[in-house]
Amino acid sequence: MPQQELTEAALSRMSRVFRRFSKHEGESSEAHEMRANRRIRRTAADGGGRSNPSVGFATARPRDPLFYWRQNNMPFQFDDPAQMQKMRTYCRLVYASHPVVGSCVDIYSKYPLLGMKMSCKDDRLTDFYSQHFLEEDGLNYNKFMVDIGREYWTVGEAWPLGTFNEALGVWDSEELLNPDDVEVQPSPFLRDPRFLIRLPNAMRELIRTRQPAWEYTKLMEAYPELTYYADDNALMPVSNILLRQMKFEADTFNNRGVPLLYRAMRSLMQEEMLNAAVDSIADRLYTPLILAKLGASASDLGTNVPWIPTQDDLADFEEAVDTALAGDFRIIMSHFGVNMEAVLGREDMPDLSGEFDRLEGRILQTFGLSKTMLAGASSGETYAADALNRDLVTQMLTNYQQLLNRHYRQRALVVAEAQEHFDYEERGGRRYVRMEEVFEVDEETGEERIVEQPKLLIPDLQFRTMSLQDEAAQTEFFEALREAGVPVSMRTRLHNVQIDLDDEIEKARDEAVALAVAEQESRKASYIALRDKGLPIPMDLRADFEPRALPEQQDPMQMQADGLRVPLLGLDPTGSQPTLAPTMQDLTTTPADGGVVEPGSVPEPVDADQGSRPEESDEQRASMPKSGSRSPYGVRPGLEKTALFQNAERMRHLANTHRPKAEVPPKGAPIDGEQTAVPEAVERREPIGLYGGPRHVGLRRHVNESDINKEWQV
Repeated sequence: MPQQELTEAALSRMSRVFRRFSKHEGESSEAHEMRANRRIRRTAADGGGRSNPSVGFATARPRDPLFYWRQNNMPFQFDDPAQMQKMRTYCRLVYASHPVVGSCVDIYSKYPLLGMKMSCKDDRLTDFYSQHFLEEDGLNYNKFMVDIGREYWTVGEAWPLGTFNEALGVWDSEELLNPDDVEVQPSPFLRDPRFLIRLPNAMRELIRTRQPAWEYTKLMEAYPELTYYADDNALMPVSNILLRQMKFEADTFNNRGVPLLYRAMRSLMQEEMLNAAVDSIADRLYTPLILAKLGASASDLGTNVPWIPTQDDLADFEEAVDTALAGDFRIIMSHFGVNMEAVLGREDMPDLSGEFDRLEGRILQTFGLSKTMLAGASSGETYAADALNRDLVTQMLTNYQQLLNRHYRQRALVVAEAQEHFDYEERGGRRYVRMEEVFEVDEETGEERIVEQPKLLIPDLQFRTMSLQDEAAQTEFFEALREAGVPVSMRTRLHNVQIDLDDEIEKARDEAVALAVAEQESRKASYIALRDKGLPIPMDLRADFEPRALPEQQDPMQMQADGLRVPLLGLDPTGSQPTLAPTMQDLTTTPADGGVVEPGSVPEPVDADQGSRPEESDEQRASMPKSGSRSPYGVRPGLEKTALFQNAERMRHLANTHRPKAEVPPKGAPIDGEQTAVPEAVERREPIGLYGGPRHVGLRRHVNESDINKEWQV
């Protein structure tokens, strides 16, 4: 019998365990852990016996610093792609919905781009790169860098992908990729990691459905290898030159960027909890719960029988209440037996402004900002208290400007190598290409060597100096230094003012000339008007506009005391001046021999190259273009320097060079109707895939230095 009781107890215990597990079957690991941490522990007062049990509801929290993040289901494993994708999705939602976070991200994205411009020692390069990178017809960096900043400060990294045009040597477009579609693989042999991406959804759908048919046909003709990467999990390698990673390095040992908003994650969660509490209280105040009691006791009626309403009485009363609540004028008429009161909704709305202000301050501190910096100082607060925050924000924004500048330089250097924009120095009126030494390793043989190649020249991308100090005080400081004798230039004094000093100088000069001309025209008009009406004319107008006769016995060729003498028509001698055109007397007069010019009377034309210059001049003129010569690209002499960086002949030659072999004419084939040899330095390669690096990168060392020096001579 005891054995049978033990067996029944075991079966009963197993059934209870089975019911408990089946009740919570399918729940997540986080919910299971939370349930285990909230279990009720029973203790006995007598040291563990079953008599006099006491129940303790205190939750036993493990001594784990990551318990809070796991319990609240918040991602914190930065090396887990699934958690990072969840984190980026939440950060995008916070940016789109939170007013403070959205404003801070916009400030960090747009404020560092103020005053963005390019400058270079060659104005033609400045115009070319400004039009290509900053204009709306080009890459439109004024807008694209704002998008980069929004991704950088919101999700922690931005992935700009560029499309390069091999024939024209410029970037066709640049777009941002979704970080969820990019995978980073570090390499033990390379300094930079390898990038793998998934094809865009539109391109994957095009390859799968093959609709529209003409787009699919064109895509397969140009890039047939893309069919191997049409699967959702297929990753395709991309050149590090085309795809660049701009990440916020919050974790040194992580290959991916960590969002800056992760620092405010707990504050944002607590703010959501406060918002939920306010919504709940407001909902109870708007729709309170009303308790109505219908009926009367015998004592209330003064009888021995109480009044208990029937179901019809309750239905009639409910209909009357609904009608009263739905109408504008609410009234319920009853003779007795009704008692109504609000059960929920009687509390007042609590004042949670202090809690919200505390959380708002913590969120602003994530970006290094404070209410004093944004809204000004109030009572008891000073700007000096935010000096550290100001310096922190200045440093962060300055580092971000340097990050954008590095991205621009990487893009511009590719264009400079394709367009052959080389740095130069001027000596004796000529430009000579500057060379640089680079260290490279042969990929096939592993040979290490130092190669000398032309140095590229690109304009510098300049931003407004990041300074959150009071600009009025800084301007006054510069003016005080100027008055004290410190040679502070106008450009330095206008460092944060959107004024182009060269343009303003030219405009001021033109305005001064126009004002001087207008003033003299007004004085002349006044003189003519006074003279015509016979009115008195001031002496200064008479001296400037009235005709004057020369005094007797005065030499007409003498110089005036205040400058050169003005020539007077009809009074100056003409013997010393050459005859510019034949006079009427010359035309009517005939030679003595009847108009026949004797041979030899007209001097033969003298060759300017014979006997009119020293021998040293012939040496200097040896390399100059001759009258019947042509430039290497078929441009007439004297016109090859008018479009050094952009000319139709050179771009046509470059386009012919980068065509497939079947379309490129052989060496010596006529270009523009003349025999012009294709330069040997140009290496022809087969076209590669859409996401491969540009074919010309790394070929500068093959350029002939002597040809470059001749090309750049002025």
